[in-house]
Amino acid sequence: MLLEIHAHTNRHSKCSAIDPVTLVRKIVNKGLQGLIITEHHYLWSEEELSRLREEAGVDQWFVLLAGQEVDTDFGHVLIYGAGESIESKTSLKTLRRHFPDAALVWAHPFRKGSAPSKTELSSPLLDGIEIFSLNHTPKENWEGLKSWHELKFTALSGSDTHSEANAGVLPTQFDHTVKTIAEAAGEIRGGRVRPFIKEIPKSGSELTVTEITMGTKGDDELRQRIIIKAVNNERKWDKTQHTAELLRDIYDHGFGGPVFRVPKILDINEKDMTLIEEGQRGKNLYDSLLSVGRAPGMTYFEHAARWIAKFHALKLRPRTGEGVQARENKKFLSYAENFRKTANSRLEQASGLIDYVTKTEEEIYRDKSGSFVLNHGDYHPKNIIIGHDRTNDPGTLYISVIDFASSFYFTPAFDVGYFLAQFAAQFSAFPEILERYDEKIFLDAYRDGAPPLTDEFLKDVDLFKIRANLSIANYLIRVGKGESPELYGLITKSAALKDSSLAR
Repeated sequence: MLLEIHAHTNRHSKCSAIDPVTLVRKIVNKGLQGLIITEHHYLWSEEELSRLREEAGVDQWFVLLAGQEVDTDFGHVLIYGAGESIESKTSLKTLRRHFPDAALVWAHPFRKGSAPSKTELSSPLLDGIEIFSLNHTPKENWEGLKSWHELKFTALSGSDTHSEANAGVLPTQFDHTVKTIAEAAGEIRGGRVRPFIKEIPKSGSELTVTEITMGTKGDDELRQRIIIKAVNNERKWDKTQHTAELLRDIYDHGFGGPVFRVPKILDINEKDMTLIEEGQRGKNLYDSLLSVGRAPGMTYFEHAARWIAKFHALKLRPRTGEGVQARENKKFLSYAENFRKTANSRLEQASGLIDYVTKTEEEIYRDKSGSFVLNHGDYHPKNIIIGHDRTNDPGTLYISVIDFASSFYFTPAFDVGYFLAQFAAQFSAFPEILERYDEKIFLDAYRDGAPPLTDEFLKDVDLFKIRANLSIANYLIRVGKGESPELYGLITKSAALKDSSLAR
């Protein structure tokens, strides 16, 4: 069962703004099975709890109990089962001696950058550690999680509710049903509790990514979501760190909301080569367009164009990285080699396309560098997140973009052409989607917010459609689909774009 075990009301805690009835009703609406009120140095009586139950109009199945938060020589401690109100500055040893059957939980021990020692976290005077709290930053919650995994102590989570907005956000999961404060204390002392989280690790050769979602969903969607990226070599870390610093620049230049966003960087830890960023709630554009009707889908599609236009208008520059020309030429050499070594039947056509793109890009480097902007570099539907701050509320729609590892400085036509080619390839099995979301709609929406464009912008967009198609074709060869109809279609389409461009 899920219980909110750390909450204050304005009836007995001066620091709280939420009245008890509202608190109870919010907890019920969150879908939790109970609440333990923990006022500062005040224990609600059974009579008060009974009246509150009546005032809030909750059924008997809802567990409504009381503990308290006590200021001790060890810090703030939550105590469940003491049986009386406890004065401030009572020592932890005194609490343990006077209330041997109560459960003592260290509240928000990582807040304000505190780094409790292993000895403190493993103290026999404590029955548990509140590792997740809204009184922690996301980084501090991560520190709590790491300590729990390392030391294997009993861990809990609590919202530390002081307002309606954060009621019931971080409940604790009890393995067994409890009905009394003594039973709740017994479960905590027995280690049969845990934070309510979803933790998904994904490992790679150079990077471990852990997605963490804490607490309940509820109607207001107020859940902490963080992504931890732990890098295991310095070369990869340098690139990861530079990308994170770039993302901070983008966030600070107008992409923190409300509509256009990027993930917020929460911490860059050079010592541990670890990055913490805000998790993104929602579906990617690809999944979104397959699951919604025409009207919302058109809004999403146009917002994707406006996002990249706003991004290009920033005139930011990458912090580091090799020149775009060297980078592109390296890719083209690898594409040509893969076509050759597999004796691909489209080798001649592909070679001609690669030569054409290489030559035309060289002209862009030479003649149009004054119009260059920072490009995302991998702008496609599956890197675009469509979300709502409140579920199904169109007024809280936002669009966020992830994965800036490929960012580089180039003509804005690159991102636009790349997106349009990837869009056509990803939705190739859904002709109704391609017909509904015509590229002219995207281009018109892009122009509304884009920086000044050259007269040859559309011609350059077609060039980078070819460039993207070659990238997709190269991928198909690598996964054993070099002679597939998909590759044939990409090469045929690209050849037609080349002929049309040369005929202009």
